[in-house]
Amino acid sequence: MVTAGAVLGTIEEVRDAVVRAVNPMGRPAALTFNAHITGLALARSLGARGVPVIALDRDPGGVGLYSRHASVSGICPNPITDEGGFVAYLESVGEVLEQPAVLFPTNDEWVVAISRHRERLERYFTFPFSGPEIVEPVLNKTSLYKTAVRLGIPIPRTWYLAERTPEEVLPELTWPCVVKPAQQRLYYDAFGEKLRVANDADEFLRIVADAPGHELLAQEMIPTGPDTFYSLCSYIARDGSPAGLFVGRKQAQYPPFSGTACLVDARWVPAVAERGERILADFGYQGISETEFLFDPRDGEYKLLDLNTRVWKWIGLPIRCGVDLPWLAYADATGAPVPPSGPHKDGMQWVHLRDYIALLREDDPKTRYHTLSEEALLSLVDGSFEDSGMVTDAVLAPSDPLPFVRLLQSEVARSRYYCAC
Repeated sequence: MVTAGAVLGTIEEVRDAVVRAVNPMGRPAALTFNAHITGLALARSLGARGVPVIALDRDPGGVGLYSRHASVSGICPNPITDEGGFVAYLESVGEVLEQPAVLFPTNDEWVVAISRHRERLERYFTFPFSGPEIVEPVLNKTSLYKTAVRLGIPIPRTWYLAERTPEEVLPELTWPCVVKPAQQRLYYDAFGEKLRVANDADEFLRIVADAPGHELLAQEMIPTGPDTFYSLCSYIARDGSPAGLFVGRKQAQYPPFSGTACLVDARWVPAVAERGERILADFGYQGISETEFLFDPRDGEYKLLDLNTRVWKWIGLPIRCGVDLPWLAYADATGAPVPPSGPHKDGMQWVHLRDYIALLREDDPKTRYHTLSEEALLSLVDGSFEDSGMVTDAVLAPSDPLPFVRLLQSEVARSRYYCAC
């Protein structure tokens, strides 16, 4: 019998566990990778509904591996360094499944890896999102931004360095400016960063010269804080209808100037929802996605920044608010009626307590922007938040304690899990 917290190290152990713990449940499994914060939220959502969850990660530090809602947890190859080995691993798991499992990748590298090998994997798995003919243009920043402009959706001022030389655009730039790749995964593989910031002309030219062979864009840096980042979180069903729509606002991030969200709230903004729906429809995208916008205080516009064709770090917030995007995707992928979404609950907050506390310890009011209420903090301490209240934590859940225990152990051992989500 596979028990919660048992992380399996070999493919043989995982295959055997699937036969013993997944197949007897008589339902298609959900297979998520990586199984850190995002995978944990997905496992809790689907596992609580009786769906068998297979949680995979390249790193045993992934907290989702230890959830009681993970029927099987295993260590798999890293798709960045061994894409072929990762795909072969999935095929080996698929061979022992009695029903096709639904795939839920949680980071771009996992999306791209399975998308490239979709024909091989469709024998064993169901893809609850569009194929590479749609996903790859969406993930390409050049095609994304040019589509937005064609649709009349505002974007930050952008220069396409594949069309003009760095020296030609230099007189038009303001400092600091952002230099980002059209193909994020290839750039991240090479530099370990999603983008770079240039503070002057010399730094801009050096950043561009350091990345030969990469298609780059220069983009203005809008003068604002993290609390003006908004996202349309959605599931577009296979028939093209918007089955679930949710808008969230980032309230704080850690590290303060280059990190990921640690505090987010539910905040419906019609312009964000309308523009996000419109660009998804134009691409013909189907599946879960997060369409990111930045509010520009200079002209009052919500400007498109990015479109993630996957689940993302704080997906636990729409789930808690009743817009359970993984459940919608699973139901649609397995041929079940797509259930109606709950109402949008403005003001509900999601927090990653570890990073939020680290942010408070910075002791710099300029980096906090927003804080949790005393009532919310007390509900986290006494555990009442899980049944009521206006806050949910990324990891902490009294009904599923092992992931938080694992998080504490990693802090003591100073072996933090790295996730670029």
